[in-house]
Amino acid sequence: MTEDIEFTDPNGNTAQPSESGTVIPETDRSITDHDIARYLLQYLLDCRGICHENMLLVVLGKLQKYTQDPTSQVCSTDKLVEIIKGINVKLNPLGYKISSVGHGMGKNNVSSMLKDTGLPSNNRFYVYVNTVTSEESKLATRFSTREIEFIKWCVEKMCVSRDCEVIIDCPIITEVDRIRNDVSWNKCITYSVESSEFFQYKDWSPIEIESLLFKLCGLKWFAKDENGRISMDLRCSVELEEYLIANGISTCENCHRLALQGTRCTSCSRSWHVDCYQHRITHIGKYCPCGESILQNGMYIVCLLYTS
Repeated sequence: MTEDIEFTDPNGNTAQPSESGTVIPETDRSITDHDIARYLLQYLLDCRGICHENMLLVVLGKLQKYTQDPTSQVCSTDKLVEIIKGINVKLNPLGYKISSVGHGMGKNNVSSMLKDTGLPSNNRFYVYVNTVTSEESKLATRFSTREIEFIKWCVEKMCVSRDCEVIIDCPIITEVDRIRNDVSWNKCITYSVESSEFFQYKDWSPIEIESLLFKLCGLKWFAKDENGRISMDLRCSVELEEYLIANGISTCENCHRLALQGTRCTSCSRSWHVDCYQHRITHIGKYCPCGESILQNGMYIVCLLYTS
């Protein structure tokens, strides 16, 4: 989910790989907080603009070994947030920012997909996003006009939920059942689409469609499972969040972000991300605001149908 990168040392020395494989600056002189911020941004961009919080904390910890100020050597989530805020101040005039978002599939599922860092599990990712106003303008920074029309057509298809099979060993279903401590529900919906549906686009050849879908998956805008289904990836959902909500995708009752993965009440369609669902059951109550039990009367929301 992350990639090793080569840092350019501000003092002109050659960068050398650390034991973990990540390349960090080798220098006899200290680096500044400004340098650290620049390296973190470089790392995030080299990870295609999306990176889990723990991986950024690992990089931050390695960089802070090269500072002389003891107060700058404290590696914590608060320190990372402070640095990200500083980066965003400088990115704002350029129409970009780094946004923090929780992954709907839950911290346990996210952690199972990451290299062990020794840090506590969490579901937070940092995403480099465009802040311009229109969705077309956001897409225009990366794609041609012709590509934008195809992407919008694809996204509209993925805004429609579809009934799907309840696959017992699907990670989201497994985690929700663990939280409920009960047998599986019998209903599941998905916002993913069979890739064959995208090849029905009349204005493009199959080769052109396949090439752009591959590009979108590489940029982490779309994701594809082992069965060939395609869904919006986290980066797409963050950048196009307002557009997707306006097109009917529900938001989480707890954190009010897009609910593309998690659970839904079968009576009123209120939705929760996996971790938000656990928070509600543990700290608020086991009933939906509509009065139905969210332990018994629910359905799963899955993005992709891959198995663990």
